[in-house]
Amino acid sequence: MSFLDTLRAGTDSTLTRVIIGLVGVAVIVSMGGRGRSSGGSIYAVVDGQAITKSEFDDRMRSASRQANRTMTDEQRKQLAAGLLENMIFEEVELQQAADLHIGVSAEEIARVLKDIEAFQKDGKFDQDTYQRTLRANGQTTDRFEASVRRQLLVSKVAEFAKAGVVVPESEVREAWKAYSTEFDIQYVRLPQALFLDSVPVAAADRDAYIASNKDGIKKRYDEQFESKYNLPKRYTLSEIVLRTDLPGADKAATKAKAEQVAALAAAPGADFAALARTWSEDITASSGGSLGQRTPTQLDSVLVAGADAAGVGKVSPALETGRGFEIIRVEAIDDARVVPLEEAQASIAETILRESKVGEVQRAYATKIVDAWRATGSVPRDLTEAQRLPVDQTGAFSMDAREIPGMGAQPMLQGMLATAKTGEVFPIPFESRGTLFVAALSSRTDPTEEDYQTQKAGVRLGLLRARQDQFLNDWKTALVAEATVERMVNFKADEQAATPE
Repeated sequence: MSFLDTLRAGTDSTLTRVIIGLVGVAVIVSMGGRGRSSGGSIYAVVDGQAITKSEFDDRMRSASRQANRTMTDEQRKQLAAGLLENMIFEEVELQQAADLHIGVSAEEIARVLKDIEAFQKDGKFDQDTYQRTLRANGQTTDRFEASVRRQLLVSKVAEFAKAGVVVPESEVREAWKAYSTEFDIQYVRLPQALFLDSVPVAAADRDAYIASNKDGIKKRYDEQFESKYNLPKRYTLSEIVLRTDLPGADKAATKAKAEQVAALAAAPGADFAALARTWSEDITASSGGSLGQRTPTQLDSVLVAGADAAGVGKVSPALETGRGFEIIRVEAIDDARVVPLEEAQASIAETILRESKVGEVQRAYATKIVDAWRATGSVPRDLTEAQRLPVDQTGAFSMDAREIPGMGAQPMLQGMLATAKTGEVFPIPFESRGTLFVAALSSRTDPTEEDYQTQKAGVRLGLLRARQDQFLNDWKTALVAEATVERMVNFKADEQAATPE
């Protein structure tokens, strides 16, 4: 397809005819030569026009300087390969300029030169400064101005192509609505992990799986060996913490109080959990001081030594740590050991079987929540709390957001938002990376027609620029595909990677 055919196919017909008409009456300025070296190796030929090693080297040196950083050989290789492709694209654009009789006048080149700060003296173009700057950069007037001419031609062809691109009013309004309408969604998150224990596994099914899937079980065991089966020593502890690391703390007074509390905790029949709720200054106080199970690397070394010294079922004296004085009750100590495959295989088989069925259980529960939510108009807290399911809000977002906050990419849900009403519970659960979401539209804020009239010019401009860029890229790619392009074997990006800057 020719350029004019492409333009006609991809743009508004009325404006296209006007532009094409203007070409016929345009002032045609002879382009003359393209300022290229006639000698040296040839790296590519585009419809009979050569791209030489010398002009490629000029571009490569310039691109390397503009990068303004040290590049690896691989980066220089990529730069060289990309640069040659860009020069091929440029060549087809220059040939289109010739076909369309688009030229560049001496006056246009002069205007460009006058605006280049490096050629100015006291804010004005200076011929001596111009010549001196070119000589300092190893350039001649003819070659530099030919390069300026080339760039102006490429820019003119690009602007000519983009000038015929239009954006219909309907698309402007649609795009405006997409980013102007705001939504807020309430959702329930249903992670698979919270449903694994709910999946029933019969002993007979487990035993049958073990008998027929020994390799798969061994593979899972090996994958999880360090995290689950090579067990370090573990301590199950409860604590009471009296802090000395807080502003204004009196260390001596805190120590005395800690010793008193330790004596109370060590007394026969003492309720350690109640003492923790009363005296502890740590977040664990609300749970009776429970630390749960910890490995030595997860504990202060003072606490590890204190637990070993006290023994299971005993309470330690007040132990000084970096936080203050801590009293611990040792609930259990489990020695380090390796869980053998024979012992682990039943649990592994049950887990694999649960994983294969958990999606059904998870989806059935999600449907149950949808039905209850739609029936009552509010989140069924009895269902969410029974499975410890998080309930959250997205906060305000627009329909053109790539992802819904908290829910990830949800193209189906985003498609439903256009017609959804406030309070509507969406009839299906949505999935993202193994997690299901049940959602309802909490609120939507629709913009007004007055907003549209104020904002449509900016929206149109953004859409126009994006469409122009896409049209130009597609057109150039098509031109190169239709041109006769020979990439010579004497161009090797590997060799260019070693070219000095």
